[in-house]
Amino acid sequence: MTDTPGQVVGTTPKQVLSDDTRVPIRVEVRDKEFKPVANAKVQARFLSPDGTSATVELAPQPLEEGIYSGDWTAEKPGTYVAEILAGREQEEIGHDVLTFRREDGVAENFHTSQNKELLQKLSDQTGGRYYTPSEASKLPSEISYSEAGITTRETRDLWDMPVIFLLALSIRASEWLLRRKWGVV
Repeated sequence: MTDTPGQVVGTTPKQVLSDDTRVPIRVEVRDKEFKPVANAKVQARFLSPDGTSATVELAPQPLEEGIYSGDWTAEKPGTYVAEILAGREQEEIGHDVLTFRREDGVAENFHTSQNKELLQKLSDQTGGRYYTPSEASKLPSEISYSEAGITTRETRDLWDMPVIFLLALSIRASEWLLRRKWGVV
C-alpha cells in the first residue's frame, strides 16, 4: 500500500517555476478516518537553497472542507524544500514534504514584444539601420545586391526543363518509329 496518500498531502501547481517567484501551496488535511479536517492549524516551512528558512500559515479554503492554501515568494533560483505540518490544538495530524525548483532566464525566449532599444543599439553598432513599420516599405529599394561569393541553389523537377522534356519525348518517338519500321508494332 505504498501509493496510499497520507493524512496531510501538499501540492504545488508546477514542480519547476520558470521566471516566477510566486509559489502557491495547496494542502489537503484529513483525520485518521480520512475525513476532511476543517479546524486545523497548517504551516508550511520553506527551506531555501542558501539554507535560510521561512514559515507561512496556510488559510482554509471557504468552499472546500479540509483544504488549506497560501502563497510564498521564492526569491532566488534553486531547489526548495517545503515541510508541511498540520495539527489541532495539542494533537499533530500529520506532515508532508514537497520539493520544487525555481529557474531564472527561461521565459526570455517567449516574450513576443519588440525590444526597440536593443535593436536600435545593434543597428548603430553594426552599421545597419533600424526600420519602423512606417519605413518598412523603403526596405526593398535600400537593399543592395552583391554577387560577393553568394551562391544559391535552385532545384527544379525534370519535367520543368523543356530541353530534357523534348529529349525524353524524342527518345520515346524514335523507339516507336524503329518498332514500326521493323514491324513489331
